[in-house]
Order: sequence, then structure tokens, then C-alpha cells
Amino acid sequence: QVSARARGCRSAAATALAIMSAGGAVPRPPEHVRCKQFGCQKYFDPTKAEQTICVHHKMPPVFHETAKYWACCPDRKAYDWDEFMKIPGCQRGHCSTEEPKKKFMGGCDVRAENAPKRIDDEVPIDPRKKLDKLRAGLESIGVEASTFDRAWGRLAAKHGDLGVVVSNMSGLFTEALTAMDSDEINLPD
Repeated sequence: QVSARARGCRSAAATALAIMSAGGAVPRPPEHVRCKQFGCQKYFDPTKAEQTICVHHKMPPVFHETAKYWACCPDRKAYDWDEFMKIPGCQRGHCSTEEPKKKFMGGCDVRAENAPKRIDDEVPIDPRKKLDKLRAGLESIGVEASTFDRAWGRLAAKHGDLGVVVSNMSGLFTEALTAMDSDEINLPD
């Protein structure tokens, strides 16, 4: 008769042998699926997802040139696949079967995110909106909105067309800036 302890040892040895023969991978139960959260890689029972603890990344991986990193953790780059897979997740939650919309990012995505933004792309065509943006800019440097409103209001009353007001404002600001240059004001080169 074999003792319970001996049976336990044989059972553990059989499990270890099965793992080794499967190439070192732990066989997964047939009803389990792999978590789809970025970086998790755990197998879980989808009917008990709320019982899982998932440490994952909230954004997809980025593969740019030889660097590998998670878009949510750009300060933790790896150049080797194994090191990349060891970067711990930055989010905690439950495992999920939901496929992510974007599975990875590459050089085009990185360049698009960091591309310079043109400030003249959002210049309005409508003269009234141009005056509103000019007011906001002048207010941000300390010019009172009421002073600006009185000035363009007088020009609008005189000319009756906001397009002419914008043109006149442009000319007046250009003239003032040019006068600063010629008034021997010490400006940096």
C-alpha cells in the first residue's frame, strides 16, 4: 500500500514531467482564454472575470526602430523582447476578452503624435472670429478687453464692414511693431 505522501510526490512529479514535456509551459484548462489587456498575458475563466486581478497597460505597445515600450509608459523603454515583456503594467483591473481597437503603434504613430502643430491652421475666416481671437491674445498679455472693443467698435462704425476693421487692425499693429524697431528700442536680434 502506497502512503498519501508518496502519492502526492508522484502526482507532483507527473505534473512536472507534463510541464517539461510541453516545453516548459503550464497547460491551460480548456475553458480558459488569454486576457486581451495590454501586457497581461494571463489565462482566465471568462465566466469569472470579476474574480481576476489583472495588472496591465492602458495603451498599446510601441515598436519604433529598435525600441519597444508601452505608449502609456514611454519612460520605460526596452531593446530586447524579454526585457520589454517584463515591464510591469501601470493599471489594475480585471482580465478581459475584449479585443483592443489598436493592437500596437509604430513609427508613423509616434511621428504623428509629436508632429509640430501649425498655429495658422485654426485662423478663422470670419472677421468677427478673427477679432475675438485677437481680443483673447491681447487680454493674455494684459490689454483690457474694453479698450480693444472700443477701438474696433469705432472702426466698425466708421467703415461699416468688419473685414475692413480687421485689415485696419492688421495695418495698425504692423505699423506699431515697425515703429518699435525704428525707435531705437533695444530689442534682441
